[in-house]
Amino acid sequence: MSVKDLLVVLESAEAADTLGAYAHSLAAAFDAHLTVCGVIAKMPPAPAFLGEYPFDLVQSVQAAATREIEQAYDKFARAAPKPDGVQLVKIEAAPSAAAEAVARLARHYDLTIVLQPNADTGRGDPALVESVLFHSGRATIILPFIQKGPARLGKIIVAWDGGAAAARALGCAMPLLKRAGVVEVVTMTGGRSAADLPGVDVTRHLARHGVSAELKMLPKGEDVGALLLSYAADESADMLVMGGYGHSRLREFVLGGATRTILQTMTLPIFMAH
Repeated sequence: MSVKDLLVVLESAEAADTLGAYAHSLAAAFDAHLTVCGVIAKMPPAPAFLGEYPFDLVQSVQAAATREIEQAYDKFARAAPKPDGVQLVKIEAAPSAAAEAVARLARHYDLTIVLQPNADTGRGDPALVESVLFHSGRATIILPFIQKGPARLGKIIVAWDGGAAAARALGCAMPLLKRAGVVEVVTMTGGRSAADLPGVDVTRHLARHGVSAELKMLPKGEDVGALLLSYAADESADMLVMGGYGHSRLREFVLGGATRTILQTMTLPIFMAH
């Protein structure tokens, strides 16, 4: 795949600087177009015992939310190297419907960039991130809310277990891997011999795409997500590529343990695909 059409999910004015610095630099690297999805949450229905919200209150809250997104987008667009390479698409929906609407929109883009929800401030909707990951059919870059500055591709770590989700993430990330200075494929040994490890063949596959990757074997532990993040921090990695894992429950997905740990405690950009 090539990266020519990027979607950036903007939920608040506070996110404009973080998303802008990263997205603009990534778009410039690939000469890609940026579309900003401004999420404007409508007020949920009032509890039955309260009756309906006053019309003026609903209108005022909605207008304030719209102004916030428009002002955030203006700030985002002013920082763009090519102003004609950025546009705004608004999604106005109740919180319960916004996540699904954003996932549907993301199907029309090569890659979606979202910001990690901040549990401390209440900013960001975890359901939106999960919906884009599991229901868009496209790859997603999740930025930690502590992210500062432009995209860096000096060192990328690929988490590899030989599964379908990992394979999809690897394939989708290929354009970024080709630009990386260093690529490491990390797998958990679990006491197996090198000949049995998932990862030996994938480094050969990467080499045939012009990506020189080194295979790293880590001791297997109970908390895979924590181990991956710890290793990435020790190696000063710029990005972690991994499959997004979950368990289907009717129309919902319950996050797998490693995915949940990564999304909650990430300290570097995570490239995920399901």
